[in-house]
Amino acid sequence: MRKPRVLWGCALAAALLLTSCGKNNAGSSGSGSMSGAASGSSSASQTTAAWKTGLGVITEASEEDRTGSIELVAAAVLLDGDGKISGVKLDELETTFSAGGDGAVNLPKDYRTKRQKGDDYPLAAASSLKKGWAEQADAFADYLIGKTPEEVSMLKLDNDGRGTDPDLLSGCTIAVDRYRDAISKACSSAKVLGAAKGDRVSLGIEAVNATSDVTATDDKDVNAGIDVSMVAVTLDADGRVTSAVADMAEPALTVMSDGGIKAPNMVETKLEQGDRYGMRGASSIDKEWYEHSEGFCGYLKGKTRAEVADIPSDGSDADLMALCTISIEDLQKAALDAMAAVN
Repeated sequence: MRKPRVLWGCALAAALLLTSCGKNNAGSSGSGSMSGAASGSSSASQTTAAWKTGLGVITEASEEDRTGSIELVAAAVLLDGDGKISGVKLDELETTFSAGGDGAVNLPKDYRTKRQKGDDYPLAAASSLKKGWAEQADAFADYLIGKTPEEVSMLKLDNDGRGTDPDLLSGCTIAVDRYRDAISKACSSAKVLGAAKGDRVSLGIEAVNATSDVTATDDKDVNAGIDVSMVAVTLDADGRVTSAVADMAEPALTVMSDGGIKAPNMVETKLEQGDRYGMRGASSIDKEWYEHSEGFCGYLKGKTRAEVADIPSDGSDADLMALCTISIEDLQKAALDAMAAVN
């Protein structure tokens, strides 16, 4: 059941006007061999200004009776040299935990995202458009091509979070409020990382069970949750990584011995936590988590999917270990998913 939502979009609109998310006078990213852009713009500024890659995540947790839900939306964006949206890739994960009166936790049986489920997510049959989730999410993404982050954040929606523009409704009738907000966050945090005109943006997600135990007792609650690894990538015409952003979220519900469930008020990703995540002191290379993530993402640049798949996840690559010593297993899987899903 969806709870009333804070409208990130309206709040972000004012902030976006004051940031450099949409404008940048920096030089070329160096990938000048690409041709053609999703936005179709041929302005001179797009061939000289740097393009930006962003990843935005919104996580909500809720509880009702002895059932708790975790919903995560992720958006990968590519902004062109004029600060307009050149590409978007969306995905969403929904998981539900329940508990009995004896504190026993019932774990989800499926940790796939809506995009990963494909036809197993039964939306098409109920849709007036007869389109599945991915088709409608991609139609929403296509609708945003050429728009500025400010225009996206101020997109008009009805009380159910659905679009009001007939052009949008012709391809997408699902609620898009959370997708809009995740895209706005991605635009707000987007950085010059090496993407260029002609690149394509994609997104991969790897979710795994992170529940600490299966039964809560009077002496110990259970943290019932998931670890979600997300990687946004841009690829050139040869399928090589030109930029990447990697993040992780660890949403968890608290299950008590009587089966009661408590949801957290807020879930921040590791990138959002920044130095507050507190990893630096325990790191052998004196880096915070976001710095390890940046090292991993930098290491991906220039690699094909086959080369990314060949990266040893056991820490035996000395070049990678100099940049990143965190476990990359799930981040690597997410990156591979993103590279397989590019279109």
